Amino acid sequence: MPNEDFFLTNLELRESNEQGDAAAGLSHDSMKGMTLLSVLELAARGVPRGAVTIIHDAGDAGDRYRDLAEALAADAWAVALPDLRGHGRSEGERGHSAGLREVERDLGEILDHLAYRMPDAPKVLVGVGLGALYAAHFALARPGILAGLALVNPLTSLPFKAPEKPKGLSKFFKKVTGESIGSTGYTGALLSNDAEVASAWDANPLTHDQITLRAIEEAGRALGDSMCRLGELQCPTLVLRGDGFAGKGDIPAGESLEVLDLEGASHHLFQGSDAGRGNGALAEWLNRVLPVQD
Repeated sequence: MPNEDFFLTNLELRESNEQGDAAAGLSHDSMKGMTLLSVLELAARGVPRGAVTIIHDAGDAGDRYRDLAEALAADAWAVALPDLRGHGRSEGERGHSAGLREVERDLGEILDHLAYRMPDAPKVLVGVGLGALYAAHFALARPGILAGLALVNPLTSLPFKAPEKPKGLSKFFKKVTGESIGSTGYTGALLSNDAEVASAWDANPLTHDQITLRAIEEAGRALGDSMCRLGELQCPTLVLRGDGFAGKGDIPAGESLEVLDLEGASHHLFQGSDAGRGNGALAEWLNRVLPVQD
């Protein structure tokens, strides 16, 4: 049975211009002006020690991280599971992002929302796959906000497939734009070694394989600009990796940086048969770098 302690918050966020900055617009409209960002939340068990926000992968949804949220809540963390724009229950064109500035703004709004309820509590970002690239970008762009950062199987190259250019006569009438639809290339079997988890991904109405050209380009920028700079981060940072398709890649050295490899774990290691090790590794690291204060 679903945990009824989860509650849904819809944040009103400004629409974006082509650069990803906030565009004009004063009233909510599903097509323009404002957009609703869905954030599934779970309160900490007991006095909250801080807040953890989990940033999902491409085509993914926060709802899939309920089990991890429950494990963290049992450890006294309040947890936020947002659906990025164009994903899950959030509004926006499926798989589209107006750029890293938009993602940075949205993550800032989520953390501001949590800070309003827990102003002095430490804030932690956990990013998975493409979400790890977004989380790394945010931490570097806004230093001093996060008390901890966990990058789970960050993409080391982009598996995404750009939209095909029109052929034949259609090339005279159609053009590839930033909003043209490509594919993530993700399938359940690619993301998880657990057959049940793989089947659930393929059948889940909240997941999809769409990603626009603009989102692919910005993902590439996050990969190129952020992963090589992880050693600059001042907050405790964990890179948690399985043996999924994303590969390992080189991680720069840093005083606050720790790398942990879970042999045999899938790309999405917080679900199914991998979840025990994945959830436990994250909880152990959090308890070590951000222990409960007396």
